[in-house]
Amino acid sequence: MLDSIIKLIIGDMEEKRAYKQMMKRVDALPKDYRFAFRKIQHYMFTVGPPGGDMTLFTDLTMFTDLVDLFEASAAEGRQVLDVIGIDVGKFSDEFMRASVINTENTEKLREKLNKEIMEKFNKEGQ
Repeated sequence: MLDSIIKLIIGDMEEKRAYKQMMKRVDALPKDYRFAFRKIQHYMFTVGPPGGDMTLFTDLTMFTDLVDLFEASAAEGRQVLDVIGIDVGKFSDEFMRASVINTENTEKLREKLNKEIMEKFNKEGQ
């Protein structure tokens, strides 16, 4: 009970640690990538995800994926505009949409996995 009260007041400490670690990775990006990441992140927080599924923002997976993309692109020596294009809003929208699809797909796969495992063990357990 005390845990849930603390979590309600200050939030999940693991999520905060994960966010801080992700932002350290952002800080290590080249200057142009850092700038682009922060602007894209602000845009995404402002417009919100397609379908209004705010769990995308609390999960951090979407932003971690963006950092991964930027790190790999910077390591290849690509310019940030070569990655995100000149319509950054469209890039951001497509990136969020892809994350929603991935999240929905993951949920479906998770449900299928649980169902198959439970069916297998329920049959064997009888």
